[in-house]
Amino acid sequence: MKANRKVREGDERAASAVIGVILMVAITVAIAATVYVYVSGMLGGGAEEAPNMAFNKEITPTKRLLLVSADSGLTWGQFTVVGSSTTHLTTDPVIAGDELVLDMGAGYNTQITVTHIATNTLMGTWTWA
Repeated sequence: MKANRKVREGDERAASAVIGVILMVAITVAIAATVYVYVSGMLGGGAEEAPNMAFNKEITPTKRLLLVSADSGLTWGQFTVVGSSTTHLTTDPVIAGDELVLDMGAGYNTQITVTHIATNTLMGTWTWA
């Protein structure tokens, strides 16, 4: 009978193996949740998306771009427009039907480039021959 009993040497108090495993699983889940929140961008503000805009290049004597559609709530001040002689772009709302006319001044531009400033996204470049 003595062989079946465990012999204690000193004071050996310890947590159960089951409790140890539960603690390790809990710590692993907590670390995984923290990494998920960090990677998915929930800690900070999300990245701003570039707006959707569609232009129609018109080859008329005035050589212009006609805005066909755009997301609501946009103003022309949110964009950099290069090569256009249209000067009323600063705080005007972006509305379908707006036109950008090619600047035919000194140096004779042959293209218009529209860039969204906040996201540094090229909305498009249109060239006339």
